[in-house]
Amino acid sequence: MKSPILLLLLLCLFSCQSVSIKNRKYKVADATTEIASIGQSKSFLYKNDFSTKVFPILENKIRVDLSIVPFNKKLNKTYLQKTKFNQNQPKVNYVDSLETKPEMITLSILDMQGYISEINSEQNQQVLTYLKDTKKSKVITSIATTLSSDNIEKIRQADTYYLTNSSNKKYTLVLYKENKKIQTIDLQSGIVIGYELSKCCWALNKKHQWYLADIVKECNSCKGSTYSKIKENKQNKSLFKM
Repeated sequence: MKSPILLLLLLCLFSCQSVSIKNRKYKVADATTEIASIGQSKSFLYKNDFSTKVFPILENKIRVDLSIVPFNKKLNKTYLQKTKFNQNQPKVNYVDSLETKPEMITLSILDMQGYISEINSEQNQQVLTYLKDTKKSKVITSIATTLSSDNIEKIRQADTYYLTNSSNKKYTLVLYKENKKIQTIDLQSGIVIGYELSKCCWALNKKHQWYLADIVKECNSCKGSTYSKIKENKQNKSLFKM
């Protein structure tokens, strides 16, 4: 039987590397992370790490889901840990006794098929090759990030949200209201408190070539005729290199 002290220690270690937001667990790491980026993830005891490798080019805007979330003690503690070495970021003034709390947002890829189509397209062939060759790369499909109160107020005025590539190749959040673009927000203006990872699922097309078929949460299984790994045999051993 496991010692209660050991169980408590394991619980503490787990809680140190993640934060719960609206019943979803977001990983916390010192690394700077961006939604829709691709890279390598590592976790050891109480520490997560994510090394960004590629940023897929988005020729079409990708629909995202957005929620405004009030700060609480846990989120504020995580935020303070993320900002203690960065004095240039705007500070969030959190006071637990005050009824009105500062706010942040969660941002998640909603149009996953649209994002997958971008990766499979001609402009992202290098990204696709990277995913096939590295095999264990992960995609950041959701982030929890701070934004200025002005930007959060702009978000409240919108009814639809998209992720796009700006002219300098950065990902930006574009706000729409009644099908009209009303604002653009630089996502790098905030502090990313946590992130969710997803993994790739592969399938064969009619030419027996592997393509990216789905992206699912890293703890989920690939569905239907898709696979988490590209299967190699005498017929298709080198197909994914074509």
